[in-house]
Amino acid sequence: MEHNIQIRTERFTLRPLTPGDGDQVVALLDDLEVARWLTVVPYPYTRADFDGFLEYLATTNPLGGMAIDEGGEVLGVVGLDPTLGYWLGRKHHGRGIMREAAGALISHVFVTTDLDQISTGHFLGNHASRAVLTGLGFRDTGKTETAHCVSRDCDEVLIKLSLSRADWEARQS
Repeated sequence: MEHNIQIRTERFTLRPLTPGDGDQVVALLDDLEVARWLTVVPYPYTRADFDGFLEYLATTNPLGGMAIDEGGEVLGVVGLDPTLGYWLGRKHHGRGIMREAAGALISHVFVTTDLDQISTGHFLGNHASRAVLTGLGFRDTGKTETAHCVSRDCDEVLIKLSLSRADWEARQS
């Protein structure tokens, strides 16, 4: 798997996270209003947490955590490992960033691999994330699961969605 991959969108570059991104990521992710919607992200979020995530990425899939970079500023992270996941710093909400970034990653994966389906999920009540996912063509699977939210130390209902290659291809025309 290529570790220096860059995916360009109209406004952003998706690129692997680096140690130099740590301060920016910690500043954005050490925010309970962001972390509360994520499964594995602790709160407070520290540099040690970021360094641990980088170590994890180095041994798994580099697409698992791509920085959304706008002119050298990290706005958030999007990844696919093996499910689609993402977060965006609160000050960057409302600009259509995640739809553009996640859409570019999905396109990259469907164009460069033989993956037939991408799965994801969102916590019950996360209307912004649901809007991003349905806007990208994800459909409800009819399934939910209980997932632990580390930042709030509680179990939450995770609504499962998926996007098939066929549905993605139909949207490209």
